[in-house]
Amino acid sequence: MPECYFLLDKVVNSPYIGLSFGSIDNNVHSLDHLFGHFDGFSYNNFYHVNQYKLTNPYKIKFVLTYTHMPLNTNIDLSKDAIDIINKDEKTFLCIFSVLESKITPAELSAELQRQGIPLNKVVVVCSNLESHNKKIEGVKYICINFWESISRHHHKTLPDMAITMPDELNLKSASKKFICLNRNIKPHRIWLMYSLLKSKILEQGHVSYHLPSISKEDHVRCAKEHAIRRIPKELHEDFKYTLMRNMYTRMLDPLHKHVINYGNSIKYYYNDSLVSVITESDTHDNFITEKTYKAMMNLHPFFIVGNPAQHTLLRKRGYHTFEDLFEVNDVGHYTTAMKLWKNIKKKDINLLKQNIEKNYMDKLVHNQQLFLSRSAKWDNIVDTIIETIS
Repeated sequence: MPECYFLLDKVVNSPYIGLSFGSIDNNVHSLDHLFGHFDGFSYNNFYHVNQYKLTNPYKIKFVLTYTHMPLNTNIDLSKDAIDIINKDEKTFLCIFSVLESKITPAELSAELQRQGIPLNKVVVVCSNLESHNKKIEGVKYICINFWESISRHHHKTLPDMAITMPDELNLKSASKKFICLNRNIKPHRIWLMYSLLKSKILEQGHVSYHLPSISKEDHVRCAKEHAIRRIPKELHEDFKYTLMRNMYTRMLDPLHKHVINYGNSIKYYYNDSLVSVITESDTHDNFITEKTYKAMMNLHPFFIVGNPAQHTLLRKRGYHTFEDLFEVNDVGHYTTAMKLWKNIKKKDINLLKQNIEKNYMDKLVHNQQLFLSRSAKWDNIVDTIIETIS
């Protein structure tokens, strides 16, 4: 007998495409994408809300739905699902919003109240570490380690992946010191690119910037409204000048159509460089995505720009971080970025190769193997969801 049930609503009515929310003609969210990668996941206790009466009336039930904070707080439920939540004291609403670290609790609470859903009957499963086990705007939140789990799943199962095995690694053949990938517009990627240009180290690395295509207006707006805050005032005019003349799109390998570029075509650039400077998705929240795990899977020492708590979290999970190699502990603005580039620039590439080979290879292999072997158990997530409403 299951400890609880999950009730599905607005399921695509087709037995042949896998279990998904939404409309084939609109926006479909795959349940396999959201949950299938967690260890021990099973559909055994999943029912459609239409089959609600087949479940044990004495067991807790969660109507399961998805939203994508901070882009929206849409709650797309049928009247039948909302009625079950309101009328059955054993039934709650469980909202998954795991793709981003940002949450918008006030907007979500307002949407729930607009639809007549009691806030005390809602639990949100998200990727925001600071919200874990907290009630915010009347709604309970828990955080799960979604991105490590799904990234591991992708690396194990997708056919076209950039993965470097230890017996493939040839540090002697690398021609560049570093790789730094910057696909989407983010303030920290803009000021970091400015620091790269000012440090005159760009040619010592493989660098991408704002791909595949960007709005020039959005780029300039983000730079002048946000990125400039992390640059000293005496450089603001030079920054604006450089922004308009030298900070253009830079492309390395052909990109996949989907946002996450795991493609094997980037492997050459990992193998032709020695270390990774990673601009994670968020510099404020402690949020680690596939960007960091890609570096691990290609046996790179790495440094995450923006939030030293990300390195701390990785160490708590058993991974090695490499502040000693980069000779900095925190890169959160232009000035500390310049220190990072100065430290990389001064290193002789052949001595850097020898240092990594002698002092870091065991740590790189450890990180790769730990990433592949760590467990994210679905039963633990379910237990936490149940505890949250107890």
